[in-house]
Amino acid sequence: MKVYFRFFILVGFFAYSVVCFSQNNGKSENIRELAGSDYDDSLKIQSLLKIARTTDGKPVDGLMAAREALALAEENDFLMQSAVAYQELALIYRKLGNYSKAIENSFSALKIFDKLKLSENLAAMQLQIGSHYVNDDNFERGIFYISQAMESFRERKDTFNIAITLVNLGETFRLKGELDKATACFKECLDLNKSLKNEQIEGYAIGNLGMVYVEQDNFQDAIEALNASIKILNEMDDVYSVSVYQCELANVYIRLGNKEKGGQLLKSSLKMAQNQELKEQIRDISKDLADYYEQQKQYDRALYYQKQYAIYHDSLVNIDNVRRIEQVESGYWLDLKEADIRFLEQANRTQRNVVILLSGSALILLTMLFFLYRLQLSRKRAYQKVSEQKAIIEKREQEKALLLKELNHRVKNNLQMVSSMFSLQAGQLRGSPAVDALTAARRRIDALMLIHQKLYRENVDTHILLSDYIKELIDSLVYSFDKQVKIQFDLTPVSLQIDSAIPLGIVINELITNSLKYAPEGEEATLTVSVKQQEQTISVIIADNGPGLPQDLDIQKASSLGLKLVFSLIKQLHGGITQVNDNGCRWEIVLNTGKV
Repeated sequence: MKVYFRFFILVGFFAYSVVCFSQNNGKSENIRELAGSDYDDSLKIQSLLKIARTTDGKPVDGLMAAREALALAEENDFLMQSAVAYQELALIYRKLGNYSKAIENSFSALKIFDKLKLSENLAAMQLQIGSHYVNDDNFERGIFYISQAMESFRERKDTFNIAITLVNLGETFRLKGELDKATACFKECLDLNKSLKNEQIEGYAIGNLGMVYVEQDNFQDAIEALNASIKILNEMDDVYSVSVYQCELANVYIRLGNKEKGGQLLKSSLKMAQNQELKEQIRDISKDLADYYEQQKQYDRALYYQKQYAIYHDSLVNIDNVRRIEQVESGYWLDLKEADIRFLEQANRTQRNVVILLSGSALILLTMLFFLYRLQLSRKRAYQKVSEQKAIIEKREQEKALLLKELNHRVKNNLQMVSSMFSLQAGQLRGSPAVDALTAARRRIDALMLIHQKLYRENVDTHILLSDYIKELIDSLVYSFDKQVKIQFDLTPVSLQIDSAIPLGIVINELITNSLKYAPEGEEATLTVSVKQQEQTISVIIADNGPGLPQDLDIQKASSLGLKLVFSLIKQLHGGITQVNDNGCRWEIVLNTGKV
């Protein structure tokens, strides 16, 4: 396995913001509490940025907090805090896989630091921008900005940050395939670290140098470097890095013929990854173990790890995984068949010897040998043809996956452009009755755009997870309405095809929009969203504490465009929808799983 391990140490010269965060008395605050607090705007900004940094697993929450912090900072003309907010937005967009937005916000922070003449912060942002480009596989631009940061650190003779930047630059050269330059960077880093004595820097530099040696087929030096790195990082409990380097070491031993030791290291790496729930490493190591056991002709074990790999392989080439599982499974059954054939051949040889002793006829022996030769020749031709067809099919599936990803990307961009046009038009018609219609249309388009954004961002096929989609949709709507809403979720993981997800997403958008639009004034609005899946049905319930619908209103004959759209789309989904006033408005949608 050729590991493309990307490790970028982003230098945090933001002591100002870190100190402010550490002095915030450890209070657990959220955006709604801060909005009604008596804090001055500077403290609010610091608290919002703290929230943005600590919303692990919920990047949308972090995004909202960082945006709010940026708005307050710009309103008060706090340049330093504006720059820190831009930096946090860049890191959040990077987590979301939106590298263009990450680069845009990093450049915004860079301009402010340049204006404030803060050379240290300027160098840090150059390093951050370089890492964005490298993560987006734009190695040339990445090397340019990382080198700019390096020049700044060298001018100040900042040994620590020179060493850190050398690790980033060397890793970029390795990913680009310029192994000599990568080697020079890592060796210079190790020389500098003799005075720093930083174990983490030493561990990463030696480990990455070992990976360079592997790609140069310098296996002896690679084994020595990887073992040294693993020893250092083990003591620091850096499980992710240890699993990566140990997996690379295992493959070196396998390539050198020491398959037993390589297999043991692979299994040890898998156990570490499973204990820490490192899904990406579980997927990659399972793939290596499947290949390893297939080479050992242990097809039952190969099949087990291939299936585990397929479970964790969340990508557009899922079809290829299924084919791989079928291939290993076929190999397993073929192995059983060949065992039967060997048994029969042994019996035939015994019978042939008896016949030769009794009749002295050599004709039977020649006939059997000829038959076996033709069978072997036919099998060889069949294997060759299957191999050629497999290569063609794999290439076509990869092309289909790339085309589908590009299609979702273009659809998302086009929807974003249409949404922006509606926003601009609404801004020009401010005060006109048409503004509400344009805003409603924009929200419907945003609901569609979110589906295609998830398909593009998560590299899945034509399915999306309904629970994740509903959370992001509601977060977006609540943020756009700027209201305090208590949201309660009871969501069962349900996967829907895009053909069903799009109309259902628009329906949920309409119902949530109505709940937020008519939320009670003067009291906290509540919103409850439930998704349940049974054997034959999917149930979606949306309830609020608003005024509800008028008792004399026939919702089937309502003139509202939104309600007409809701009933039309539910009919399209072959489902049903009911509404009752129960301390608010309560909608229940029931869909037949066999028709969605």
